[in-house]
Amino acid sequence: MSQQKSTFVRALGLTDATLLVIGCIVGVGIFRTAGAIAHHVRSPALILALWGAGGLVSLCGALCYAELAARFPKSGGDYVYLTQIYGRFWGFLFGWTKLFIERTGTIAILGFVFAEYLRRIVPCEDAWLRWIAAAAIVALTAINVVGVRWGALVQNVFTALKVVALGCLAAAGLHALAIGRTVNPAWSVPPPDPAAWQSLGVAFVFVLWTYGGWTEAAYVAEEVREPARTVPKAIIGGVLLTTVLYLLVNWSYLVLIPVHELPDTPLVASRVMQQAIGDAGAVFIAWMIACSAFGALNGYVLTGGRILYAIGKDHALVARLGGLHPAFHTPALALWINAVIAIMLVFTKTFEQIMTYSTVAISVFFTMAVFGVVVLRRREPARPRFSAAWGYPFTPWIYGLVMIAFLVDVCVKQPGDAAFGLVFVAFGLPLYWVSNMMSRG
Repeated sequence: MSQQKSTFVRALGLTDATLLVIGCIVGVGIFRTAGAIAHHVRSPALILALWGAGGLVSLCGALCYAELAARFPKSGGDYVYLTQIYGRFWGFLFGWTKLFIERTGTIAILGFVFAEYLRRIVPCEDAWLRWIAAAAIVALTAINVVGVRWGALVQNVFTALKVVALGCLAAAGLHALAIGRTVNPAWSVPPPDPAAWQSLGVAFVFVLWTYGGWTEAAYVAEEVREPARTVPKAIIGGVLLTTVLYLLVNWSYLVLIPVHELPDTPLVASRVMQQAIGDAGAVFIAWMIACSAFGALNGYVLTGGRILYAIGKDHALVARLGGLHPAFHTPALALWINAVIAIMLVFTKTFEQIMTYSTVAISVFFTMAVFGVVVLRRREPARPRFSAAWGYPFTPWIYGLVMIAFLVDVCVKQPGDAAFGLVFVAFGLPLYWVSNMMSRG
């Protein structure tokens, strides 16, 4: 049987898809960003309000993606949506940026973070960190090549572990409240201050970054049972559950740690658990953060191969990547290409720069995809919708305007990084031309 004749196996249910969403959202950000946010915002009430607002904005985007996922239940997610709505050119540019820049950079970072936290438990020299990260990427790629069921099993186990970790952090706050050990008694909202709005905006960037990853279930649509109904439920359910967990965990941080000390507490989760149950708590949370990074790494490895597979099906330049393994029914070559690029970034240590430069470009494509709901409804107003974006037209506009404000803010404050990100995208232009020439030939 040839690779092209092999088909995906619909092995994933609603629980698998939902845990994939949660697992990709909850990486390591929730365990570390509290200090960066408190550096800009010193009101506990406003900090929690920011986390609630981040969940709301993410939910607006998720509702729009749910409608797109129901309409285009194909593997590839955003790539498929942008191609169907705006044309092959925009789909190719997104795929180039997402996969060869942003996605492989994310995999490299998560591999490196996993290695760093593993070292807190099993000490090793700095030189070993890159090898540990590379080994984790190779191992998870091999698991996902063997079959989507195995990748989903790893995802489910490690997502369950990170939910346990978040639950323990929330329980520590509840226990402190029960015995009267709260350290931030003033929870009132300060009076409006125009100068504080900019600080809120900067802090909100960290919040939105920590909520990132809710689009991931859309990439495996062809491996999900009843994708037109299951994928939308997974995206929305994953965002809602994660928002509740994030609010509880940040409330716990604020119950146990004075807000003025948070900016100088980079390992906030470790401190909370140490205060709750001693040194064993710090070791426990280190294990859990390593597991969380490993689980998120698996999720991005699993879904990243499906993006490249979708591009390969449509574009001659990477056509070989649009096939499936005849025995495993997975995009094996695409998965290994992903791994090779990510490992190269690990060893050249260029992933941090790439992530910074590509954030602006990727955010532009996400915004285009969400506004695609508006385009489709105007283009085909009578077409039935299996999962209509609740709150339309407010949901796409809320998400879109927030992202536009974010993009403008980044372009003003970091014009060099923003311009460099757009240059990366422009590298895809000659590749698109070459691919078209190959198709005609």
